[in-house]
Amino acid sequence: MMASERKKEGPGIVSFLLHAHLPYGAGFERQTALEQAWLYEAVTDCYLPLLSLIGHLEDRRAPWLTISLSPTLLELWGHPEFPERYRTHLERGLRVIHSESNNPRHPEERRRLAPYLGSRWKQARERFDSIAGKLPAAFGRLAESGKIELITTAATHPFLPAFQNDPRFRNFQIGNGIETFKAHTGISPKGFWLPECAYFDGLEKDLARFGIEYFGLETLGLTRATPGASIRQPLACPNGLLALGRDNQLSQKVWSARSGYPGHRSYREFHHDGIHQVDTETCGDFALPDGGRLPLGLKYWRVSGKVQKDWYAPLQAKRQAKKDAEDFIREIGKVGEGLVFLPFDAELFGHWWYEGPEWLAKVLQSANGLPGLSLQSAHRAAIAFEAPPQGRPAASTWGRKSDYSFWVNRETDWIYALLFRCSRDLGALVEKYGCAGGRTKRGRAIRQAGRELILASASDWPFMLRAGATGAYAKERIDRHIKRFHFLVQSIRENNLEWEDLKLLEQLNPAFKEISLEAYAKHF
Repeated sequence: MMASERKKEGPGIVSFLLHAHLPYGAGFERQTALEQAWLYEAVTDCYLPLLSLIGHLEDRRAPWLTISLSPTLLELWGHPEFPERYRTHLERGLRVIHSESNNPRHPEERRRLAPYLGSRWKQARERFDSIAGKLPAAFGRLAESGKIELITTAATHPFLPAFQNDPRFRNFQIGNGIETFKAHTGISPKGFWLPECAYFDGLEKDLARFGIEYFGLETLGLTRATPGASIRQPLACPNGLLALGRDNQLSQKVWSARSGYPGHRSYREFHHDGIHQVDTETCGDFALPDGGRLPLGLKYWRVSGKVQKDWYAPLQAKRQAKKDAEDFIREIGKVGEGLVFLPFDAELFGHWWYEGPEWLAKVLQSANGLPGLSLQSAHRAAIAFEAPPQGRPAASTWGRKSDYSFWVNRETDWIYALLFRCSRDLGALVEKYGCAGGRTKRGRAIRQAGRELILASASDWPFMLRAGATGAYAKERIDRHIKRFHFLVQSIRENNLEWEDLKLLEQLNPAFKEISLEAYAKHF
């Protein structure tokens, strides 16, 4: 942005940042896997609709918004089996949906809604085929065209404040995250999504080593900074990196199921999936051996607050999305000068809130025409203010109470003790044998140990343990990677690792193939 475009008092800027992330768990070695179901649902309801939404936005001088693509999500999209597996998922799902239309045991309303659902799935298939199944490249082209800014996060999205005493691990995560993002998109990111928006004093020093210029924070990260700062403009950290503060009040109107737009009774209910009323034979691969079902997305009901949900009405939901978009535009218009920074999980739009992409499209198009207001990417918003105030952001996250307690607590503190010891052991191996290793068995084994450590440290696992719904799965994932890590370390130390065992571990989770251990060879 030219210096002449900057204003000392600050222009009126609205900046959306959507963070797209899923933990790495391809599960392609199994015919039925929960990880695949999560991925496919998000692709169908969120990522492909976002691609279409952004693609239809008009060309203009500045990007409309910023999207953060996590390295684990990029690795899932880039898995060699993903495109064909997803196409197969769509075909199998469409067969189930087709059977819904002709099932006399279902209520008439359900049979009537099934073709609507099927049409959305067919649109997803057409969109996926139009990009040849290459989601990273599709988002990269949107960035090249100038419609969006793309940024990324740490390799597996760890809760970085838990590693304040382990700078090598932090740089291991940040460096591999950025390099993985560059490998998939060809872009060197200017911004960085802090996992869980979690910050501790001095974290910006790590980011600066990798050329990062700005990052986002929860509201309290700025309002309780030293000295206190306003979220209406960036805060310059001591090393020059710019911190943007979330507008929590406006954000709640968008993401809160209780007080925000997604909770309106006209919108589609997320939690009710009709797959549980489909017989085993019709379900096919969506039926689990224990009698359960993989989520498919047969969602025919709307939010109504009752045990017996009302039937979904697509046109009614569409009208409500328009009303809520108009309401949000009015709220933005009241802000006046300064920055309105609005970071969200991308999965809110379409996956959790089915009508979210439609709402977002209307908001972006309407806000673009508001007098005295401009839509900007997060980077352009960060550098648009002349001489922003300087200070030290406050420790914060966007979790409950804006502190660390949702990720570090009685249910999860054991995780970090295990990870710290593994990080120490990995450092000892690198110090003894080096971090390159070529293609020797020992070198590959050390890098595989690094992969197991990096996969065990995702913030998704403590989140799931704390939230409770998928805690058993999270614990199993942590235990799996930690056990594999210890097996590799012991085998390296005793020099008795078999090639077959190493190759199997490399194949089970083929992520971060070019993983770098350089961070463990340095002293911070």
